[in-house]
Amino acid sequence: MSNPHPHLDTIARVATAAGIAPADPLSQPLDVARANARAYQNLWNHPLPEIGGIAEAETLSPRGTSVRLRIHYPDQRREGLGTLVYFHGGGFALNGIDTHERLMRLLALRSGTAVVGVSYTLAPELRFPGQLDEALAAVAWVRRSGARYGLDAGRLALGGDSAGANLALSTMLALRDQGLPAPALGLLFYGMFSADLDSPSHRAFGGGGFGLTTARMDWFWSQYLADRAQRDNPAAAPLLADLAGLPPQVLIGAGLDCLLDDTVNLATKLERAGVPHTLTVVPGVPHSFMQMSAHLPPADAALSQAAAALAGALSPAAALAAE
Repeated sequence: MSNPHPHLDTIARVATAAGIAPADPLSQPLDVARANARAYQNLWNHPLPEIGGIAEAETLSPRGTSVRLRIHYPDQRREGLGTLVYFHGGGFALNGIDTHERLMRLLALRSGTAVVGVSYTLAPELRFPGQLDEALAAVAWVRRSGARYGLDAGRLALGGDSAGANLALSTMLALRDQGLPAPALGLLFYGMFSADLDSPSHRAFGGGGFGLTTARMDWFWSQYLADRAQRDNPAAAPLLADLAGLPPQVLIGAGLDCLLDDTVNLATKLERAGVPHTLTVVPGVPHSFMQMSAHLPPADAALSQAAAALAGALSPAAALAAE
């Protein structure tokens, strides 16, 4: 086990000075936990970098739920922009696009692509497969209406962190299974890919010393899924799925994360399925560390790495080569 990065002490002091602690939905009413999660995550959003602009849009899922979309522009261009559709983390039950604003802006700025944040309905108000339906609706909106907002649907990537990485991967699998065009790339940060809570990383890091706990993960799965049997459904737990035919994937894991084995095991399965991918495990950092890029150098470096991969995959030259 790697030692915690020394800047984590600074981050803890910043949070303590602000009087903010991470949410604990196991001991707090859900509305309180959500408010605490927003406050804690928003602490890491500052300073927000200036970007080329923001547009808001909305679409409907097949079940009639509203899906709010926020488009982040890297500069003044409003035509022909490669696009990342991004799904935020939070165990399906917490957070939103506001909590991930800095992360999405930095990805846009450093990649030169537009980033569309997806405000999917949280659990348990909506359960699986409702969020997957909404994710597919967001992708369909980009392909149907994105050109009006300057987005090039032919140069598309999907990404997310934690539960959002689950949605990104599950959406890519659903697009494949429906015979729809694949995105050019997946960006998957410390994903919630499996409901196996007895992995080595859960045993090593799930006790609470590094933020996210195994008990909290069990609670998140119980909010997302209607019953325990669904934990074995590959559409809900995509580590169980057949991964053949997926586009290239960029995987970034956190060295002190109880979900680390989800990412490592996904890399192994992608290798066996013949899917091009890269795996980076950042030592000494906890789950959600990329939210802390203003204070944590490895987070800033990981964002630059992801943005470089995104820029390369969505460049016009890469799109022509793929045709």
